[in-house]
Amino acid sequence: MSISGGAVPQTRRRSLDAEINLVPFIDLLSMCICFLLMTAVWIQISTIQVKQSHGTEALAQAAAGLEADIRFTGRSSLDFTLKKNGRVFKKTTIKDATPEAVVAKLDTTISSLKLGSSVSAAMVSPAVSVPYGSMVAVLDVLRKHQIINIGVVPVRDETAGK
Repeated sequence: MSISGGAVPQTRRRSLDAEINLVPFIDLLSMCICFLLMTAVWIQISTIQVKQSHGTEALAQAAAGLEADIRFTGRSSLDFTLKKNGRVFKKTTIKDATPEAVVAKLDTTISSLKLGSSVSAAMVSPAVSVPYGSMVAVLDVLRKHQIINIGVVPVRDETAGK
C-alpha cells in the first residue's frame, strides 16, 4: 500500500436545497386578494355620507333654517314636521298600506314643498316595529333633497313595560 494517493472513503452529502411547492401558496394568496377587493367594493357601496345634526357644531348652524322631524308612529305611518325657530311650521301625517309606499309619499311631500337646501337639520325617530330598510330609505330620501345634517334617535316602545 502506498501512503500517498490512497483511496479515501467519501461520505455522500445531502443537498441542502429543499424544493417547496409554491402553487398552493399562490392560490391562497390570490383568493385572499380577490376576497379583499370584493369586500372593499361592498363596504364602499353601503356607506351614506351624513353629518350628525345634534351634539356637534352642526347644531349651531341648524338654528338659522328649518328643522325637519320625522317620527315613525307605526310600521306604515309617520309624522313629518317642519319647525322654524322651535315652532311648528308644517305638520303632515303620512299613512299607507306598506312602509315602501310611506317612504314614496314622504318623497313626494318633500318635493312638493320645494324646500331645497332651506332645511338645515333633520331628526329621524324610528319605532321598534319599523323595518330597518324603511329607516334607511328615509335617510336616502333626505339625502336626495340635499339634507345632510341628520340625526337618528330610536323611540322607546311604550308597550314593552305593560
